[in-house]
Amino acid sequence: MNAAIGTEPSPPVILFIPVSGPQGAGEYYRALTIAQACRSRHPKWGLHICVSHDADVEKPGGLGYHTLRDSPTRDTDGIERILRELRPDLVIFDSTLRQRQLKLCRQLGVTKVIYISSRASSRRRGFGLRKLRTLDEHWMITLPAEQHLTSRERLLARINSRLQIRFFSTLLPPDTPERELESVDRAGLPREGHVLFVSGGGGGMVNGEPIDRTFQQAARRFHAATGHPTLLVAGPLSSVPLESGHLRLELRSMSPGDLATMIGRAALVVSGGGSLVQQTLAQGRPLLAVPAGGSDQPARLAKLAREGVLQTCVTTPEAMASRAAVLLQDRQAQRRLIARARGLGFRNDMPQVVSVMRQLLAIDDLKRGSL
Repeated sequence: MNAAIGTEPSPPVILFIPVSGPQGAGEYYRALTIAQACRSRHPKWGLHICVSHDADVEKPGGLGYHTLRDSPTRDTDGIERILRELRPDLVIFDSTLRQRQLKLCRQLGVTKVIYISSRASSRRRGFGLRKLRTLDEHWMITLPAEQHLTSRERLLARINSRLQIRFFSTLLPPDTPERELESVDRAGLPREGHVLFVSGGGGGMVNGEPIDRTFQQAARRFHAATGHPTLLVAGPLSSVPLESGHLRLELRSMSPGDLATMIGRAALVVSGGGSLVQQTLAQGRPLLAVPAGGSDQPARLAKLAREGVLQTCVTTPEAMASRAAVLLQDRQAQRRLIARARGLGFRNDMPQVVSVMRQLLAIDDLKRGSL
């Protein structure tokens, strides 16, 4: 928090509180990606992330990590302990919102409280009457065509005159075009042109089968049929045994930056239906996406397929491998998908997110010193 009068000004402290657990990691990795983008632009900022002890996720250096006994939704005591310890200037909740935690933020003098939503259910949560009054910002991560408020949301938003609602499309890690990936280079995969299979977190079940096993079998079937260089990223929550082969590499996980690099270099991406969809489309790569968890994914992917920005199929190894092999050979279809996604406005909004955070923190500039 702010330095006392007469003392050396301290850098701002930002605390990310994403939902996390053994079955999903998308919100955690979104928080991590934002934190790393902030660190690349503002290395003096104090950046901290809360994470459930059940979430087996990567924790790159340079950030503060705070372990909770459960997801933040169910560990308010742990959140309270962390808030009192850090006394953050800015708190960013992602898909989790508890009234007691919001109230404590205000009691501790948090400058701004932000809520991020990316699904219909989490979006509705941000418009709960009591919670709505406590928020300063609501960031909606959504498709370009859906970046507008409903009439009900517009009416509710009037309750809190200071509430700022912002729409974002995709949040990509800091750009490092010359990134070297030792694990990929050692495997002998070409620098670009591979087909990437990545479900997301890699936890959970679809059609009664573990999603990590489904994607692994799909990748292996595809490579056996085509011989094309193939990369599988099973996901940080996956448990399937990995085994690589000639021009076929299987990895447990990659950092957000490394994964973004491999998406950007891929000839084709086969992904789950979560945040990887917008990330891939924003990077201008042809995409075959399948439901990989989350009740909203089948309808969401069907809608995007009708709009012509991606292809989809049932979540089985046979269907995924076959459809990927056909799409890889159809350059005209690939170009249509890329052009349509670009035309609909899929983009990287991370620079805007960091800029907004900088503006929010600037409220205390005179007390803290330069950011």
